[in-house]
Amino acid sequence: GEPFDADELYGEVIATAPYANLSRAQFDAVVDVVATGGYSLKVYDRYRRIVPDPKTGRWRARTPRDAQKHRMNVGAIVESPMLTVKWLSDRKVMQKRQESGQQAGGARGGMSGGMRGGRALGKIEEYFIESLTPNDTFLFGGQILRFIGVVETDALVVRATGAENPSIPSYNGGKFPLSTYLAARVRTIVSDPTSWRRLPPQVRDWLGLQQKRSAVAAPDHLLVETFPRAAKHYLVCYPFEGRLAHQTLGMLLTRRLERIGKKPLGFVASEYAISVWALEPMGDLDFAALFDEDMLGDDLEAWLAESALMKRTFRTCAVIAGMIERKSPGLEKTGRQVTFSADLIYDVLRAHESDHILLQAAFADASTGQIDLARLGALLKRIRGRITHKDLDHISPFAVPVMLEIGREPIYGEAQDAILADAEADLVADMLVQ
Repeated sequence: GEPFDADELYGEVIATAPYANLSRAQFDAVVDVVATGGYSLKVYDRYRRIVPDPKTGRWRARTPRDAQKHRMNVGAIVESPMLTVKWLSDRKVMQKRQESGQQAGGARGGMSGGMRGGRALGKIEEYFIESLTPNDTFLFGGQILRFIGVVETDALVVRATGAENPSIPSYNGGKFPLSTYLAARVRTIVSDPTSWRRLPPQVRDWLGLQQKRSAVAAPDHLLVETFPRAAKHYLVCYPFEGRLAHQTLGMLLTRRLERIGKKPLGFVASEYAISVWALEPMGDLDFAALFDEDMLGDDLEAWLAESALMKRTFRTCAVIAGMIERKSPGLEKTGRQVTFSADLIYDVLRAHESDHILLQAAFADASTGQIDLARLGALLKRIRGRITHKDLDHISPFAVPVMLEIGREPIYGEAQDAILADAEADLVADMLVQ
């Protein structure tokens, strides 16, 4: 576009509703990122994309090539990187590696030694493949596949025979959570026995069993259940706030339980509930302290700094900001190349410029689109002083659905190999015995 004056452009930007509250300091930080890359990156010439015109003092593109690359990459919609799922064509190489005890390679590590892909089965989002390790199984195209590794942009697989509990691919489009209004309505219906008559007989029986075996909490209360099962100890709670908020809460709970000495092994979250399992009993916990709002302070920041979620969010911000060019004349970067570049920038900024405007943007995006921070904060505020705890001898009726999800999805705790050993049928049998 035409050269611009910073004062004039700032006035134009804040005249729009979405940016009405944009401070001049934030605006100047954005201009500085485009002009120099920021304090930590200004030594790299590639990040100098605009310069002041020596005659007019207005900012303009540094070179015609910078303007061309901007036009090729500009846009606020970033597609999720995709990998092609392909059959492993060289079985002999795989057999030799298995015989020698070598791993075929990780989801991020790549592979070599003659491994190559054969017939393509379809596309899958890269972030799901990154959650797998070699020999993990997952369901794709109506088949159970065993993941071998990644070569370039191909995820290599073989058919898995006799595999149990394969992971089920999840896609970003399926992450929209239970709405606030629907969640509140469900809590109201569940807590009011007079409204159960409008529900199907099986649901009425299920709610009645829950009331008999454990409890049904009031709409503004949180029910927390603890019970032993299969040499592990479980904590299950029912916030009814959607999967995004629950996954974040589950990760923060495991961090706190580890500090307390309960030795948590992992957790799983559904739209309605969270289940955490550990090696030590959890019925003696101070649940008011465990679910205190202060977990959204240092605990949250420490977890975000360590998690892959922040790096994925930062990658999107860096692409939109033009710090990473996906396309240049005659060349297009793969998703893995973009990820590698974004990870390098992220690590540099975290180490040397923690208040960089892109890190601020990534945290803001993660807080709303990835972890539902506002909703989690509202949940913790709502249940303060309103926690109902039941220490049980057996699994409760409410806990059965979330327990059945264990083993079907990746466990986001610290000990991913700690999955329930009992089969789903055993859970149902346990309920019948009760």
